[in-house]
Amino acid sequence: MNTTERELQPGFRRSRMTSVKGPRTRSVVTFNPTTISPGEELYINIPKLKPDSCLVPESLALLFDFKNSNTKSHFNNNLSKLIAKRLQIKVAGETAYDCSGESLYEIYKDLWLTLGDRKKMTEQGLASENLRKLISGDDSGVKVGDANKVADGLLHSVYGSKLRKPIDKIIADHGLYTPFSMNNNPMYILTLPQSDEIMTAQGGEAKGNYKLDNLELEYETIENDALASEVSRMYSTGRSLSYKHVTLMRTSNWDKDLTIVNENINIPRKSMSAIVLLFTNRVITNSEEYIYPNIDKVNLTIEGVPNAVFSQGLHKNRFFEEAKRFFCPMCEKSMADEFMSISRFFSSGFALVIDLRTTQDDTTGGGRKIVNTQSGVLMEIKKQATTADVQCNIFVVSDALLNFANRDLSSIQY
Repeated sequence: MNTTERELQPGFRRSRMTSVKGPRTRSVVTFNPTTISPGEELYINIPKLKPDSCLVPESLALLFDFKNSNTKSHFNNNLSKLIAKRLQIKVAGETAYDCSGESLYEIYKDLWLTLGDRKKMTEQGLASENLRKLISGDDSGVKVGDANKVADGLLHSVYGSKLRKPIDKIIADHGLYTPFSMNNNPMYILTLPQSDEIMTAQGGEAKGNYKLDNLELEYETIENDALASEVSRMYSTGRSLSYKHVTLMRTSNWDKDLTIVNENINIPRKSMSAIVLLFTNRVITNSEEYIYPNIDKVNLTIEGVPNAVFSQGLHKNRFFEEAKRFFCPMCEKSMADEFMSISRFFSSGFALVIDLRTTQDDTTGGGRKIVNTQSGVLMEIKKQATTADVQCNIFVVSDALLNFANRDLSSIQY
């Protein structure tokens, strides 16, 4: 028998008392419109709810049936992230978030989840190729054969073509939320990609088209008048919601013969957390493939100061550790079932990450303040030639705050 010191304390209680009580309801409402096609924008508003209803964090999600126009193609991996090519979040008409490379960045982030967490994301379209074929109606998908194929068939019989996309940025990280009492609630705008950006076809076949059908909004609430009043008071007297603001600053083509590349990041930020460079083929056929473009070393100059962050430059044997420092949550750094390995990182999951935070904790405000937009951050990247051109996507990740007062937006900071 193993006991901890905490368990030996006289007042120890394994299960603590709770004041969060009230009827729990999981609601599913039909969305208007009920169907959306490639290239269109989908506007998602948080339901107003009742005065005593509190929205449970991480419960808001878009439900849909994936409809494929032919039987010779299927969607690429991690569909719930793929369908948001661009994500905008607006509050009271102001833009709190706008990333035109949302899917590219979010899919990469999910490569750093544990294997166990990824296996629980089937309903989000993160699955084996065979199961994705079954969901898409691709006639090359099978339900018999080895144990994995049989398991795919079972999951398909449970979920069919119904998938789920969490709508969770910003509000999901700040506890209960009371939409009824707010003068303005966040609105999420998703821009869907074209079919050829997310679909793979059988050899020689056309990719066809897709649509998201039978759109529904799912959410969970707790009815408790005292709780709702307490949450409302917080947004009335003043509350700040912290979040990561991600911007796709630039996409450029790197010629295969380049050996030195200079990149300049010159946007002002109160707290710049990181600069992330993601590299892909010009034509993407694998949504989870991120190329290592033979980079040897990076020299960094910040606002005119050379050798910033890395006194001897960032060498290739430190690329993995720098990426892990930023993308791998603190609670998972010691876990044994990480999906991302060093070999996977350099073979198909590469990112060049410049972590500008003081510490690697999940905190707000510890990034680098960038004021001088003329010099900003200069990156001298030394590399070897590659066999083909690659696309370089430069993301700037910053700390941001949504500030509320009198139950309405007062300001946005980043």
